[in-house]
Amino acid sequence: MRGYFIDLDQVDSVKEWSVTIYNHLASRSMPLTTDQTQFWPIDALETFRLWVNQGWRVDQTSPFDPADRIPPPDLPQKVKRIRADIRSLSQDELDAYRAKLDDIMQIGNPDRGAPWQIFAYIHTNWCLHYQEAFALWHRAYLLYLEELIDFAIPYWDWMAQDASVDGSPEAGLPQAFLDEAYIHPGTGKKRPNPLRYAAAKDGNSKLCAIGKMSGPDCKYVQRNPLFYTSGDTDRAERTKFYAMARIFQQQVVDALEFETFSTPQGVPGYPWANIPAFHPPQPDNLYPYRDVNFDGLYEQPHDNYHGWLGPDMGDNAYTAFDPLFLSYHANIDRMLEVWIRNHPGAQFTTQTPLQPFLGAGATDVSYSSADHWRYTSIGEMAQDSRRIGYDYGEPLAKQFTGDAARKKSPTAVKAKPSKPGKMAKEAGVSADPFVATRAEAKIMDDGPWVVFDDVRCTHDSYLIDVFINQADATPNDATSCNMHYVGRFSRIGMGLVDDKGRCVTQGVSRVLNAGPTIYSLDLRPEDKPQISLVVTHLDTGRVVTADEYKALPGFIPQLVWGDPRQPIIGQMAPRGCCSLH
Repeated sequence: MRGYFIDLDQVDSVKEWSVTIYNHLASRSMPLTTDQTQFWPIDALETFRLWVNQGWRVDQTSPFDPADRIPPPDLPQKVKRIRADIRSLSQDELDAYRAKLDDIMQIGNPDRGAPWQIFAYIHTNWCLHYQEAFALWHRAYLLYLEELIDFAIPYWDWMAQDASVDGSPEAGLPQAFLDEAYIHPGTGKKRPNPLRYAAAKDGNSKLCAIGKMSGPDCKYVQRNPLFYTSGDTDRAERTKFYAMARIFQQQVVDALEFETFSTPQGVPGYPWANIPAFHPPQPDNLYPYRDVNFDGLYEQPHDNYHGWLGPDMGDNAYTAFDPLFLSYHANIDRMLEVWIRNHPGAQFTTQTPLQPFLGAGATDVSYSSADHWRYTSIGEMAQDSRRIGYDYGEPLAKQFTGDAARKKSPTAVKAKPSKPGKMAKEAGVSADPFVATRAEAKIMDDGPWVVFDDVRCTHDSYLIDVFINQADATPNDATSCNMHYVGRFSRIGMGLVDDKGRCVTQGVSRVLNAGPTIYSLDLRPEDKPQISLVVTHLDTGRVVTADEYKALPGFIPQLVWGDPRQPIIGQMAPRGCCSLH
């Protein structure tokens, strides 16, 4: 403190600077110690404030000199809405939300003029993907609905620790989406649960539109039927199905580790977000790995969950008609908020319009205004959510924060337990013989990576399951228990012809972390590991031939050794790359 002319050993010095000291401590611009993450607790701040206001008394004999030298601290700004974990809602709260969807949105009405159909068609016709605006456009979309129904959308916590464990209360869909009926709080009448029986697009579910289903249930959105099973019914298949969620959760955790939201961040030049063509044309090497960052990596598990949830959720043209979309995306937004609050200095292409939403709070829409400044912008949605007017309640369950041990190699399992000394600990050797050392952890955390370049929109949806050194893999081998399995890259199709230029024309890159698999198989670059794919057409369940998927954009991966956050591809030949065979 002496560097700021404050001597804490001298009462007069502290007295002179007490208001300034308090303000810096209270605003957290001054840490408690040299540890930049530790700050004065509220109780200690209040004690200091009262001490100043009582006249800086140093002992019991010191006289009182009361004065309002430091006013009471400002109360936290009240936010308009709190999005709660849907599993934490009381029955009354849950039924109030259901009634809003029933009464205001007419969620069961398949008529194109019904509010629910109009709202869902906004996503069908205007949603933005594979670009910087992806998560922020959907933030505006949820805010617009909350304005329509005057109710906070509850989130579905798919990041719960045991969400991938069959039999856990957190596994599968929350009961709120499974109930057959509810009691309307206004009328007291029993009604179909709108969170389950919502009118699909034009009253015709995707399954029915492609001829895989018929009958009266075609009117309603459809999900993976395993969500509606329990106990011994389909246990083996459901256990495998739920286990996939752990892979998606790890992808979210990996994405949160990236320091940049999107590239360029504050770099002079033309932003790539929401721009179908550059003018003047910019060479690709100015934008190496522009999407290997939080935004790009985060969209991968987002797509994976969409495909995992089932038919209507797995097609961009149908997905928003399922009210599950709202609570699913509220949790997408909750994880986005984690990144935003941890990176207050992040920069964005702020003026990019998020059509068709209007105003700083996305409280209205316009489908035809040529005044782009009227539209909600990326900069307005890239704020701390409390500035926009909403916040998140605490999740009910413990959160998944990443697999500590990941997969273990056979040699690690056979290792004899030993107690490392001080030097070993400093070198990164774990006291647990079955936990990877620092060097091994780096392999798992920083790659190698399976990289898909030139990823662009497709009409249909596909599941791309990636394997290493397993050329004969089948869909049944896509399980977290298989050491050869890298993970899934879902390609959620547009479901319609893109006539609005929403799909990027130059393609983007997407990556899967192959580190755990490489570590499990004890492979090195000189081993020349081979990548193989199982590509499944999501709607039909048909395994797509190599000739078919090679003709689609961005379906041919490479194995890149090194940190994908460095501009490797596009500037120089990748080191140690193995192309698909």
